[in-house]
Amino acid sequence: MVKVLLVLANSFMDNLIPIGVSLLSACLKREGHETRLFDTTFYRTRGKTGDEARVETLQIKDASLEEYGVKEKETDMVDDFRKLIDEFKPDIIAVSVVETTYLIGLKLLKSIGDYNGVKVVGGIHATMAPDDVIKEDCVDIVCLGEGEKAMVELANRIEKNMDYSDVSNLWINREGRIIKNPVGPLANLDELPMQDWTIYEKKRLYKPMGGKIWISGPVELNRGCPFQCTFCCNATLQKTYKDHGRYTRERKIENFIEEVKAKQKEYGMQYLYLVAENFLQMSDERFNKFIEMYGGVRLPFWIETRPETVNLERINKLKEVGCEGISIGVEHGNDEFRRKVLNRFISDDVTINAFNIAKQSGIRVCANNIVGFPTETRELFFDTVELNRKLKADNSIINIFCAYRGTRLWELCVEKGYISKDELAGDYRSDAGLDMPQLSRESVKGLQRTFPLYVNFSKDMWPEIEKAEKFTEEGNKVFSKLSRIYREKYM
Repeated sequence: MVKVLLVLANSFMDNLIPIGVSLLSACLKREGHETRLFDTTFYRTRGKTGDEARVETLQIKDASLEEYGVKEKETDMVDDFRKLIDEFKPDIIAVSVVETTYLIGLKLLKSIGDYNGVKVVGGIHATMAPDDVIKEDCVDIVCLGEGEKAMVELANRIEKNMDYSDVSNLWINREGRIIKNPVGPLANLDELPMQDWTIYEKKRLYKPMGGKIWISGPVELNRGCPFQCTFCCNATLQKTYKDHGRYTRERKIENFIEEVKAKQKEYGMQYLYLVAENFLQMSDERFNKFIEMYGGVRLPFWIETRPETVNLERINKLKEVGCEGISIGVEHGNDEFRRKVLNRFISDDVTINAFNIAKQSGIRVCANNIVGFPTETRELFFDTVELNRKLKADNSIINIFCAYRGTRLWELCVEKGYISKDELAGDYRSDAGLDMPQLSRESVKGLQRTFPLYVNFSKDMWPEIEKAEKFTEEGNKVFSKLSRIYREKYM
């Protein structure tokens, strides 16, 4: 038996259980190995939480997790990590990171010095920027792509004291010599075990959704997206696995339902975060089977989809079986910009029609938007405002563009000098990533916080709203005044 310490380098108070780490634990345990988890979620690794940032910018209702015992840890993160290392004595330390949390993971690994265990870094950032990660002295192995098979094979070989230098998906640093193994076959989602949630503290199950706190968790129905938006990792993942078939895969409805019921029974799950990057892009046969089988569950759930997949018949059926929320990707309001810069070929008319259909059902509908794209201007931003005024979504989310390594827009940002190639992306909810001649970081943050006001208030108030874009004493006073009006009227 090999001891594996899974390390989740997570943003402060982002309280949704990650499927990737949960599956790794389940796969390792199925092979007889022992796992423990070090989770950074409740350590204050930044000034405010993502939800606090969204509450401040009028995007979500405030919902206090403290009432459910979910609060910041008072102990030191690094001290606690070192103590767990001393107690558990893992053979493998496997750190999962996204770009925003990469430095948290490095900080933990650097804190244990020459500890005699294999140190692995995986997660989407490791996949998108493996050359950057493998050069770190505290990293022995980088796991690219899917880790379910690779990490089990690594543990099995360590258990048998066998060489692991040729394991698929692993890049290995052997005293400065980098061994770059290609990725292996894609995982069959129906052959994977159910997620292991026993590694988490029970308070990790509480999550705000729609202004309420639910015992909530994610269950995977599909993996991957067939589209190639320039700001997203999916194009790179498709390229990485091009020799192994379609990266986008579906899981059998029966297996999905079985796991949902198991999690509902074992954890009292009240709300399902249904993981399928474009839920409604499925055949009629598969959709009807989902509706038939989920009708026996009827747990409130949330989905995300693209505008062109929405039709009234399907939306009404989703409402009947418990769909509580739908997020639809809008991203930007200018058709030419969407096509040429974002590689999204969806017309305004299709998007407007999708929201009209979704709203008829009574399901809570959210529009996802982004501000601060490379080459974007203030005028282009107001095209996004105008489109959202027509959509009349229950909630209009506005994220700040972050240039993630390995994406086409990251390459464009480096090329234009908006960021350095060594710069790490910030938090899309609160950190303005680009400082462009035509749109500064501060301007982007000002547009983000006033976006709901521009979308929902009458245009005769726009001159007043423009004052609230400024982070000056006057601007903050105006924003505070308008925020009170907005919350009373719309939240």
